[in-house]
Amino acid sequence: MKVMAILSHYFKLTEYVLAFILMTFATTLPELLVGITSAAKGTPIISLGNIIGSNLVNLSFILGLVTVLSNGMPIQSKIVKRDSWIVFFISMIPLLLILDGRLSRGEGFLLLIIFGGYIYHLLKQKDAFTHRVHHIRHDITGFDRLIKKLGYFVLATAVLILSAWGVVEISKLIAKELYVPIVLISLILVAIGTSLPEIVFGIKATIIKHEGMCLGNLIGSIVVNSTFILGITAIISPIKVENLKMIFIAGGFMLLAILLANIFLATRNKVSRKEGWILIGFYAVFLIAEFLLR
Repeated sequence: MKVMAILSHYFKLTEYVLAFILMTFATTLPELLVGITSAAKGTPIISLGNIIGSNLVNLSFILGLVTVLSNGMPIQSKIVKRDSWIVFFISMIPLLLILDGRLSRGEGFLLLIIFGGYIYHLLKQKDAFTHRVHHIRHDITGFDRLIKKLGYFVLATAVLILSAWGVVEISKLIAKELYVPIVLISLILVAIGTSLPEIVFGIKATIIKHEGMCLGNLIGSIVVNSTFILGITAIISPIKVENLKMIFIAGGFMLLAILLANIFLATRNKVSRKEGWILIGFYAVFLIAEFLLR
């Protein structure tokens, strides 16, 4: 976390934007690995389920958990409120593209273009470069120290990848033993497994009062998952959806969770503890619905 603070100071970016761009790629690497591996093995549907499940768990359970633990999450970045609805529509695009039961390579390239366009839009906003880390005092002595900190960051990211990948493999084994549909496993167990880095990062960011990093990471994960990772997966191996019912039930819950989170983010300058419990409860309802309707 100190590395993120130093990088925020060094590049003159807000915590929200830095976490969105840098930490999001670190914490979504497990999703990317699952996508590439499942596509290479001819089962890219695992990645689609994982993406929808991860997006849902990020802005329901994880956001709710962090909000409850922090006794309310302050909203300091203007970009959060301004772009939350853009993120909502970006998360809707993959669901629209699979209405015909397939996500083609061409559609995968389209998702990558949308991803690039949003990152360009994000960096063009002047609020992205408004320095907000006033209470951290780190003396950056030179480029060598920055490289050293980046090395620690890369090492920590590697540990996150290995840990999350182990959880995914164990989840697959459980699915095979219990004869549970692989789509359901990817929507729930794999999604929770690959979202562990977001949970850990969110809790730690909250403990040291850097909620902006947590929020930037969670919202950034939605964009990266829905465009970059799903686009890469579809390019490697087009995704054919056979169980549209289960996917669209989860997709509907995902959109509702993002909609609910957006309302909480837009109404005041803080997501309250009560609203955090509502988000956690919403994820519990999703779990019950998926098992009852499968």
